[in-house]
Amino acid sequence: MDNSAQIDYWNGPAGQKWVRDADRMDVMLSPFAEAVISRIAPKPGQSVIDIGCGAGALSLNLAASSVNVAVTGVDISEPLLAVARARAAAVGAKATFVNGDAAVWKPEVLADFAISRFGVMFFADPVAAFANIRKSLHKDGRIAFACWRSLQENAWALTPLQAALPLLSEAPMPPPPGTPGPFAFADKEYIERILMESGWLDIRIAPWDGSLTLPGASVAESAQFMLEMGPLARAISDSALDLASIKAAVEVRLKELAGPDGRVHLAAAAWIVEAVA
Repeated sequence: MDNSAQIDYWNGPAGQKWVRDADRMDVMLSPFAEAVISRIAPKPGQSVIDIGCGAGALSLNLAASSVNVAVTGVDISEPLLAVARARAAAVGAKATFVNGDAAVWKPEVLADFAISRFGVMFFADPVAAFANIRKSLHKDGRIAFACWRSLQENAWALTPLQAALPLLSEAPMPPPPGTPGPFAFADKEYIERILMESGWLDIRIAPWDGSLTLPGASVAESAQFMLEMGPLARAISDSALDLASIKAAVEVRLKELAGPDGRVHLAAAAWIVEAVA
């Protein structure tokens, strides 16, 4: 199982972008912290692994809301882990952050739960990865995670890309189904198959539908953010394009959609997945 491409990606310029925008990204994705944590309800003395913990928002939310629960965040991005450790130290949180690939990493002591907020869609071999995560938990331990549904259902990501399409040298091709990436788990049946083949039981997959507020106090700031994060950012990352024109086109579209407060609120769609080890 070779996750080297993802390791390079999250420790390179992309990881640095996420470090820079960690606070704004965590605010945007805050609805999913409650959606995931509410599924496990750990008791004092129990332990939780946060898969693909990034800058630690989910781990720290759980540590703050649960008494005497040990949380270990695991991620391949050292730049993001540095942010997570600094955040934990600043609030005295009972959370540990480990640089490791959850596809092969093993805890010293088996945990009671595994959780993730959009951190499980990037494995080169998802069946082997989820089997390893299952073996990191006690028997009857549980996992709960959020993953995106299709790009077409997520206007927060699709709308900026559509606004920029006329200015791109070519329309980005959708990756083959199951290719590691943000929308790899769009297909409910695909998730079920991966979890079943990796040994999980009592699989439950529920839709989450709502809206997300794009980061930025103005449409211009939101447009700039979407040029740097998400599908549009990937579409323009390797192209010699007129970024000023692309930003202007995205601004025009977002301005049409902005609410009375000047902020942009767009539809989001995810799966909240639960299973038993």
